[in-house]
Amino acid sequence: MISNRKEEHIRIAEKNEVNASHNFWDDIVMVHRSIPEVDYNSIKTETDFIGVKINYPILISSMTGGTELAKRINRNLAMAAEKFNIPMGLGSMRAAAENKDLADTYSVINDFKIPAKLANIGAPQLIDQDKKALKERDLDYLIDLIDAKFLIIHFNFLQEMIQPEGDRNSAGVLKRVREIASSYPVIAKETGAGFSREDIEDLVDAGVKAIDVGGLGGTSFAAIEYYRAEKSADMEKTRAGKTYWSWGVPSPVSIMLASGKVPVIGSGGLRNGLDLFKAISLGAMAGGFARTLLEGADESFETVEMNIRTIIREFKIGMMLTGSGSMEEARKKRRIIRGELRQWVDDYVG
Repeated sequence: MISNRKEEHIRIAEKNEVNASHNFWDDIVMVHRSIPEVDYNSIKTETDFIGVKINYPILISSMTGGTELAKRINRNLAMAAEKFNIPMGLGSMRAAAENKDLADTYSVINDFKIPAKLANIGAPQLIDQDKKALKERDLDYLIDLIDAKFLIIHFNFLQEMIQPEGDRNSAGVLKRVREIASSYPVIAKETGAGFSREDIEDLVDAGVKAIDVGGLGGTSFAAIEYYRAEKSADMEKTRAGKTYWSWGVPSPVSIMLASGKVPVIGSGGLRNGLDLFKAISLGAMAGGFARTLLEGADESFETVEMNIRTIIREFKIGMMLTGSGSMEEARKKRRIIRGELRQWVDDYVG
């Protein structure tokens, strides 16, 4: 059941319109410098990823695992992570915890030298649902399976509310996150709905090492579940998916709220290197790419390589045209915020 659902998610994301109704990265404009006084070939993109040196501020975000299709995708993504010396996260590893026969769809990435591998488990699985909560021994198994540097705990309660087999209980999640963060290096991640000010304060207090904002603006899992419900003629879930298609806190807003409190990964709607540059300018240490890298990832490493190479080029062009010779300078560049994002900043960020 889990494996079939995961493959459905991949195919829906590849073939259907699943983006939120507005991409908030379009509401940020960087100020152009006609005389940048920077040598493009000398631009430095190396940076720190929670104590790990990486060549570019790019994270291959958590996407998949648990199927043969996912295994091909993870192999090609891992090969790219090695080539560009960037970190990589995996999709939810619940399937591997429940069925050891699926382990190699995740552990395939061990064939490559990746600076930081990120294991991944859902917050709903940390507490009792219809199934019992995962135990520490399960987390140990998943981390050891890929020799993970960090453990992602992903929050996807919007998706859980829409999907037919979703987990409905969230009572006690924060307590479990606090307990786990005292023993494991935890990265808290949203999956498309972003983190509020209160969420960020709670997570920082719980001791997480970083926050991956995963905000509104990119792939909507309510939209993905909408298509699944539509296919199964579940009109109640179809309507709920449509209603909550664009629910959440915009990615740039969550970055601004978290910046300075904890290391931040800017994800949620990043399409290109310019979006990445905007995320860095807001205070993110790196940007997470998922759907942008998914297209063609099941077919060849060369497709993934080309996509990442293009993102890097676009990012460096943004650095060049704002007079940024280093990551430190990129984080200080001026920007203009307009449109719907401006209203969020004025009414909520303050």
